Amino acid sequence: MRLTAHRILLPAAAVLAMAAAGCTPGSDDAAPRGQTASEVCGGFAQEPAAASALEAVAGKDVRLTADRSEPDRVLAELRKAARTPQSGKQRMEGIPFCTLEAAGDEKNVLSITLREALAVPAGEAAKASVTAYSTGRLATSSDLFASVYFTCRTPAPAHEIVLDAELERADENEADHAGIRDEQITLANAAARHVAAELGCTGTGLAEGTPAKARS
Repeated sequence: MRLTAHRILLPAAAVLAMAAAGCTPGSDDAAPRGQTASEVCGGFAQEPAAASALEAVAGKDVRLTADRSEPDRVLAELRKAARTPQSGKQRMEGIPFCTLEAAGDEKNVLSITLREALAVPAGEAAKASVTAYSTGRLATSSDLFASVYFTCRTPAPAHEIVLDAELERADENEADHAGIRDEQITLANAAARHVAAELGCTGTGLAEGTPAKARS
C-alpha cells in the first residue's frame, strides 16, 4: 500500500512543480516568439492594406522579430536634420526603421530605412526596370527594392526637408509573385506615413493604403 501511494504522489508533485514554473504538460516552450505583421516596428503595418502586404512578403501567420530596428534613432536624426541649415549638408545614410526576420529560423525578410534626401532623383520613374506609383514626390518599386520620396514640413524653427523611405527585400526571401511590387511600395509608404506622423510632418502627399500606379 505504501509503494502504491508513493507512486501516486510523485506525478502530483511533478504537476505542481510544472504549474509553479508556468509550464503545462506537453509544452516545450512558453508563449510563441516574435510578433504578428500588424504589431512589428510600432505597428506601422497595422492598417489592413499594409498588414496584408507584409503577410504576402513574409508569409501568412509568420511571426516576426525586429531586433535590429532603431525607430527612435530614426526620429531623433530626422528631427536634427530638419533643424540643420541646408548649406554644407552631406548625404545621410539610411537608418534602420524596421529590419525584420522570421522568428525561430532568423531568416531575413526585409529592411526599411529612412534618411534625409538632398534632392529627389530626376528620371527615376521613367526607368524600364521600375514601376512608378502616385504617392509623395517620387515612388518606385522593382524586384527587390522600393522607395518613397516625400516632403516633410515640420514646425518652426525647423525647415522643409525631403525624406526617403527605402525598402529592400532580402535575397533569401522568395516571395516573388504577381503583385510583389505593389506590396513592397505599400510597406514603404506605410513606413513613410508612420514616421511622418511621428515627426508632425505636413504637406507629405503620401497616399493611404496601397498607392495607385502612376500614369505613364
